[in-house]
Amino acid sequence: MKQVFFWISIISMLASCHNQQNATQNKKYDDIINRVKQKFVPDSRDHIFEIKFDQKDNSLILSGTSDYPQALNALTDSLEKHHISFKDQVRMLPLKEFKNKIGITRLSVANLRSKPEHSAELVTQALMGTPLHIFENKNGFYHVQTPEGYYAWGDAAGIKILNQHEFQDWLSKEKMIVTAVFGQVYEKPNKNANPVSDMVINDVFAKLEVEDNFVKVLYPDGRTGYISTENLVDLNEFDATNKQYALPDDVIIFAGQFLGIPYLWGGTSAKGMDCSGFTKTVYASLGYLLPRDASQQVKVGKKIDLDDNFSQLRAGDLLFFGKIKNGKEKITHVAIHIKNGKIIHATGEVKIESLNPKDKNYNPDRKKSLLQARRILGNMPLDFSKSYKK
Repeated sequence: MKQVFFWISIISMLASCHNQQNATQNKKYDDIINRVKQKFVPDSRDHIFEIKFDQKDNSLILSGTSDYPQALNALTDSLEKHHISFKDQVRMLPLKEFKNKIGITRLSVANLRSKPEHSAELVTQALMGTPLHIFENKNGFYHVQTPEGYYAWGDAAGIKILNQHEFQDWLSKEKMIVTAVFGQVYEKPNKNANPVSDMVINDVFAKLEVEDNFVKVLYPDGRTGYISTENLVDLNEFDATNKQYALPDDVIIFAGQFLGIPYLWGGTSAKGMDCSGFTKTVYASLGYLLPRDASQQVKVGKKIDLDDNFSQLRAGDLLFFGKIKNGKEKITHVAIHIKNGKIIHATGEVKIESLNPKDKNYNPDRKKSLLQARRILGNMPLDFSKSYKK
């Protein structure tokens, strides 16, 4: 019996040592991945770099996906320098079948999620006519990148895939952009006709012809419909007007159209919007393509000094809120400045509040968390329509 316990103890010790050795090796591998990731992809929103190690049949397998060859090359070089043998099974994106393909949103608003699952977190949205880079497909979803560089998964039902010839043909067509907050596209040039679909502000269609007071439009998937001329404008005219005439007060006029629209985490459309989705939508109406998140938007435009009287601010400036941790700002919210500390922002719903203690709708918590101000008008290129034209 003693011998049995002796050998059980020996086996347990050996197993424990083996597990500790594996844990040490796994940590070493993870540290190498993290160092490369920190250097090349410090913000996971900038690139796809989902790499991991697996043990299989006494072999070390490097697996995952990435769209960043430089980062992957740096990782494999580092492993070789550490004399670590491995099998490279990383899938480089886009996959071969999508290298010459482009997706176009075919719904008024397409929901884009963090994972290829309908129950996954909503992270952003893409509007009608939006070109999307396609990387891979899984579970009926496409892994996509939006024009502002955001990565997400979109339901395949909401995306039309075009080859390069078809895409160039689509780009060459004259485009129309919706200016009404909400509306309908009709089967016939008559408001009593059946709808083809709904539409929201900043949706983009191809123009076919004008009939009476309607424009016949083409969808990315080949459908056609009619939109009242009062609800859309030629995209070239849209660009010219914004470039020549857009003023600070125009930002507030466009922002005011969304008062009462409910807050929706991940929303970037008139159907529902989060704080940065609201500012993104407002500025898209003026021809600007803002980054997706507040923590990204704070990096664009011109920084404006803040004081207690808001004397340096103009209508339309973006105000950023958050907290300072370990000496670093963490931006968690964004609003649009109206005048004298009044702001319009998406929180609960799109509403007007104030950072001025003299006002009835003063929000002291927002005032305490104010960190930065940025001016967009005249300090960024008007790139919104760039993706829709040849």
